[in-house]
Amino acid sequence: MTEKLYYLDAYIKEFDAEVVSVSERDGKYEVTLSKTAFFPEEGGQSADRGFIGDARVLDVREENGVIYHLTDKAPREKTVHCTLDFDERFIKMQCHTAEHILCGFIHKLFGLSNVGFHLGDDEVTFDVDGVLDRDQLDAVEALANDAVFANVKVDTFFPTPEEISNLEYRSKLDLTEGVRIVKIGDYDSCACCAPHVAYMGEIGLIKVLDFMKHRGGTRIFMVAGKLALNDYRTKYANIKKISALTSAPQHETAQALEKYMSEAEKTKQELKICRLKLAEREGSLAPITNGNYIAVLPDFTIPELIAYSNIALERIGGILVALSGVDGDYKYVISSNSVNLRERTADINSALLGRGGGKPNMIQGSLAASLSEIENYFLK
Repeated sequence: MTEKLYYLDAYIKEFDAEVVSVSERDGKYEVTLSKTAFFPEEGGQSADRGFIGDARVLDVREENGVIYHLTDKAPREKTVHCTLDFDERFIKMQCHTAEHILCGFIHKLFGLSNVGFHLGDDEVTFDVDGVLDRDQLDAVEALANDAVFANVKVDTFFPTPEEISNLEYRSKLDLTEGVRIVKIGDYDSCACCAPHVAYMGEIGLIKVLDFMKHRGGTRIFMVAGKLALNDYRTKYANIKKISALTSAPQHETAQALEKYMSEAEKTKQELKICRLKLAEREGSLAPITNGNYIAVLPDFTIPELIAYSNIALERIGGILVALSGVDGDYKYVISSNSVNLRERTADINSALLGRGGGKPNMIQGSLAASLSEIENYFLK
């Protein structure tokens, strides 16, 4: 059994320990120590990282009470000085404690339970077994931050079997022994094995980012502490840039962007009409011929090819092939007033590596052939 220092003090940044065993595994090393402050991957939270001597700790896991540290090299000494990446650990402590208080209020207000949790590098997600809306989550967020601003104390302890029978606490598992309780003032009590902050004020801020329906419940996305600061900085940089691009004050960027997009959509529709008229104009300039004719219009869309063909076909006695694109990647509209193209579609697509279909007088699709191959098929 490894002595778990993170249960004694979540704020331990470095410690000395004895190396109990070292074994090689796939070019890495699994190291066990007499004691450790490295928290293993557990309950949706990734493992702590840092160093055992000069060996970098890449991952940590627990098996039957023994903590295994995966390192990039074997420790060189029997007694080793170990250091945690405490900045990363503290972010996890902030976020995990924030998740507790949010879930505590969700349970208290709406009777819902936490059924899933993941602490990622940029945000935290957790799932509850019922549907919540934005107004409800805003209310929970406000209460959680009130607890932060009040700097409520966070206690962790292992109750005796007699004590636990009289405790009310949240738990995703039906635990009977070794239960560790995380108690946040009078707001919440929850069974949890992870490190947490000692006072809610250390979190600074809790922010619910988004939510979605998930398996009959709600998946909630949140940040807290340093992750909340990082999130704000990223969004501030984006708002500042949008403000400059739209020449609008930062607090009016949404309205400015909405106006810009409305004007852009109007311009897009006007351009679409102009391009269709241009396509019809190009169609009126097609040569008069009794045979087949191929028109290459590199930047035309399918609707523009159709508009072109509707006008040009009056001048073509055989098959009109309107193409857009480049060799090996052509969009096509093929039309005729004298040939049943539906009957020819399979042969055209087979010969020219195409896909598509349509009506007897017009088919559309794509061709993977070259222009010379298309010309050989239709003009010879």
